Amino acid sequence: MKSYLIGAGILLGGGLIAFLLIALAPEPPREPPPTQVPLVSTTAATAERGSLRVQGNGTVRPAREIDLNAEVAGRIVSASEALESGGRFQAGETLVQIDPSDYEAAVQQAQAAVTEAQFQVIQAREEAQSARAEYERLRRSTGQTPGPDSTELGRLVYREPQLRRAQANLESARAALQTARTNLRRTTVEAPFNGQVRTKRADLGAYVTPGTPIATIHGTDAVEVPISLTSREAALVEGLWAAQAERRSNIPATVTAEYGGERFAWDGTVDRVEGAIDAQTRTIDVVVHVPRPYDPNGMRVTTQPPEQPMPVERPPLQVGQYTTVNIRGRAEADYLTVPRRAVRTREPGRPAVVWTVVGDTMLVERDVQVIQTVEETSYLAPTFAGGTPVITSDLRVHTDSMRVRVAR
Repeated sequence: MKSYLIGAGILLGGGLIAFLLIALAPEPPREPPPTQVPLVSTTAATAERGSLRVQGNGTVRPAREIDLNAEVAGRIVSASEALESGGRFQAGETLVQIDPSDYEAAVQQAQAAVTEAQFQVIQAREEAQSARAEYERLRRSTGQTPGPDSTELGRLVYREPQLRRAQANLESARAALQTARTNLRRTTVEAPFNGQVRTKRADLGAYVTPGTPIATIHGTDAVEVPISLTSREAALVEGLWAAQAERRSNIPATVTAEYGGERFAWDGTVDRVEGAIDAQTRTIDVVVHVPRPYDPNGMRVTTQPPEQPMPVERPPLQVGQYTTVNIRGRAEADYLTVPRRAVRTREPGRPAVVWTVVGDTMLVERDVQVIQTVEETSYLAPTFAGGTPVITSDLRVHTDSMRVRVAR
């Protein structure tokens, strides 16, 4: 019993001492939490002077494309091997031969009609000369017959109307012969230019009539690439509107396209500006002319890894291919270049901004005028000094003049 009382006293005394230590302990100092300053990455804006690139994207289309139609009726008796989708041909090559037998017969008939009309002219001329000679003999023998007057009756004495009728019949026969020969030539359908078949519409054995489509073909000597530019971008192309007036300009352009993991380039020039501004996008459509799109000798822009086979020649720049076009802008201009991700867009109607760092600690927003963005580089009007660090990191929350830490 005595031992139980001693144990209870020890527990009670320990609890009392613990209570007094907690109650009489001094309160710890209260400090505000440390400020969270965001860490950002920066790159220096580069001041440059020189020609700007105006870049756009467009789909290749033919510079020349037509529907090849039959001009005469008949059955197709032969067709070129090139008359297939994708078939290539040269100017003047026969693509289709329509049965010429009826038209050859028409030429022979027309030639016979010409021969007959020529005989009638000769006969009428001889009769007119005989009538004139007979009238002169009669007048000399009697001495009283007056000369024929200028009326139709007077001219009839010399058989002039009959001669003119024979001559008119000869001209009509010759015109009919020319028409027959033209129709015979039209039975041979020839390629009007160097080109390629896009779509075949008729084949061997088909009966065609005038206007029947045989194939849709396009030229291979040149192609066009239309690109859409904003008015600000179009203003960078010096002499653009002169190109519109002259139809051919010396404004250089480069068209690039990807094939087999590589990019290839074709040289071209700005050809013209389309006739109206696009009503939907309010952009200006500029057409780039590219000669020799099927020439295999050209420039390779990128190279495949060594373990992959290297293509021997440049592929053709085909109709329908998606391309990137770079047009040389103004020869001399001052501008700043920054990474594309450094330019921040705001709500419509307000200019874009970049975040610059002042004194390595303060974020400062600067309104900028974007001249052009090409791939991952933005070209800005020089509204601040070159070498100014611009922030390339994304910040979930930001305010002008906030503190930042620059990553080293």
